[in-house]
Amino acid sequence: MSEAPERQIQLPMAKAVKIAAKNIRVRWWRSLLVTSGIILALAFLMYILSSEALARSIAQRGSPELLDQLNKKGLLSALDDADRRVQTWWLVGLALLVSFVGILNAMLMSVTERFREIGTMKCLGALDSLIIKLFLIESTFQGILGTSLGIGIGLLLTYSEGLTVYGPETWGAMPGVTLARVVGLCFLTGTLLTIAGALYPAWRAAKMQPVDAMRSEV
Repeated sequence: MSEAPERQIQLPMAKAVKIAAKNIRVRWWRSLLVTSGIILALAFLMYILSSEALARSIAQRGSPELLDQLNKKGLLSALDDADRRVQTWWLVGLALLVSFVGILNAMLMSVTERFREIGTMKCLGALDSLIIKLFLIESTFQGILGTSLGIGIGLLLTYSEGLTVYGPETWGAMPGVTLARVVGLCFLTGTLLTIAGALYPAWRAAKMQPVDAMRSEV
C-alpha cells in the first residue's frame, strides 16, 4: 500500500514570525487589550521592586543629613516592616494573577474570532505545531512590548517618587548592577507570564477539527 502524500505545511520561523506580526496588526485592538494588562502589572511590579531597591541603597549610601531626615519621618524603619512587605507582595501577586487571567481571556476570544481562519489553515495541511507556534509568537511579541513599556513606566514612577522623597541623591543611589537585575527579573516575568497565558488557547486552537472550525459562526 502506498503512503499517503504529505500535505502538512512546515513553515520556516521567519515566515511564521511574519504571519504572526501581520495578525497583530490586523487585530490591533485585541492585541492592545493583551498588552495593556501586562503593562499595568509589570509597571506595578517594577515600581515595587525598584522602589525597595532604591530605598535600601539610600539607607546604605545616603548622606548623613538625608538619613537623619528619613529617620525622623520613619521611612527607614519601614524597610524592615515584615507585615508591610507581606502585604506588598500579596498585591504584586494579585496584580500578576489578574493580568494572567486577562491575557488568557483575551487569547481565548482571539481563538474564537479566528475559527474559520484556523479551519482553513488546517484544511490546507497546517500542522498543530504551526498553529501553536503562531499563537505563541504573537503572545511573545505582545509580552515583550507590554513588559518593556511597563518597566519604563515603573522606573519613571520610582525615580519621580525618589526625587520627591530623597532629592537629587536619587540619581546616583541605585547601583547599575541592582537596577539591571531588577529590570531583567521584570522582563523575564512579564514575557513568561504572557506566553503562559497563551498556552491553553494555542493548544485549543491546534486541536480544533477543521470541519468543526469551518462550520463555526462567530
